[in-house]
Amino acid sequence: MRERVLPVLYDEKSAASTQYSNTLQGIRATAARCGVRMLPVSDATMDTADFDDFPNAAIVTSASMPFVTSAIRRLREANCRTVLAGLDNEQFGNDISCATPSRRAETQQLVNYLYNCGKERIALVGFGQNSINDNFRYHAAMSAVAVWGKLLSQSDVWLWQHDPHPSFEAFLDVADRYDAVICPNDIMAICFINCCKAHGIRVPEDLYVASFGNMSIGRFYRPAITTMTMDMNVVGEQAFYVWRFLTGSDSSQDTALKITVPSRILVRESTAGRVMEKMQPLVAPVLRADRFYDNPTIAVLVGIETCISQRDAIDLRVIRRLMDGLSYEQISDELFISGSTLRYRLNKMFADAGVKSRQEFEALMRAHLGENNPFAGVEEGAAEL
Repeated sequence: MRERVLPVLYDEKSAASTQYSNTLQGIRATAARCGVRMLPVSDATMDTADFDDFPNAAIVTSASMPFVTSAIRRLREANCRTVLAGLDNEQFGNDISCATPSRRAETQQLVNYLYNCGKERIALVGFGQNSINDNFRYHAAMSAVAVWGKLLSQSDVWLWQHDPHPSFEAFLDVADRYDAVICPNDIMAICFINCCKAHGIRVPEDLYVASFGNMSIGRFYRPAITTMTMDMNVVGEQAFYVWRFLTGSDSSQDTALKITVPSRILVRESTAGRVMEKMQPLVAPVLRADRFYDNPTIAVLVGIETCISQRDAIDLRVIRRLMDGLSYEQISDELFISGSTLRYRLNKMFADAGVKSRQEFEALMRAHLGENNPFAGVEEGAAEL
């Protein structure tokens, strides 16, 4: 029996971090339990790897956008599907599978926690412009703040590309405008708080600080960092199971899976240790109701859509002839249906459209779908229904 091999593509810089080393450990341990040999392919060896010998799926894990996009391109060229471990698949295409913490959900949890602590003036500091994870969290934070009826603008975000310290310094010039800061990871939070200390800004007395990752260093730092914890071993484990499913005989080539591993908040000293037993839910009462269906024009179009979507092929042929001006007798003859059947269909059609007569029905359709007969091609399109 041929040995099953699992290719895992990673870059060495990312693998040196706790997060991605735990992911790789989770993949390796689960593969071993299932009798599968993990084949590591690093950025240093990817150019010489024979992708044609890979099975029909491989795992990619990395924090580097250039590496991930390059790996996905190589795998696509080899007709090999990609499973991302620790990364969301949203921006890479609907053929990509993933096992990941929900960075959107965990960012929403963190924003929700800060708002429940009464911290509504939130800044994002130390987010890397070229980091996949930071970009996900940056946009998720924008959405999460909007849920509370607030706005987080570009002026509330301090990004960096080569060195984060200038972004810290720029923020500290206006720090009195804010009462909380979210950093993208615990190391960045420590760097930021050290900069605050040097400028006489106290955490948490003057400023709450929270981040992501639950790194060991954040637990021993003072003040200890409030953080979102992610079990990256479980992420690696789930990535393996996605890979195993995709390489199984029951998997369709069109299948892409997304497994989300839950995260939770660890409240520590950088937010004054404030544990919120009961938090106001994310759907805040300040949001206004959706007025979409209250608009009269939209309501009419929704009614027309409901009416048309419930019609079968014969009904649509009837409508076409109605709009062409044929008499009921002519419609019955052309479609080989009785007059009573036609009347039954028309009465139901008019009721669904909210009208009482043929004239009202025709006027409704022409007013909203176009003056010419919008059902003129219905015979040709009947097969689509």
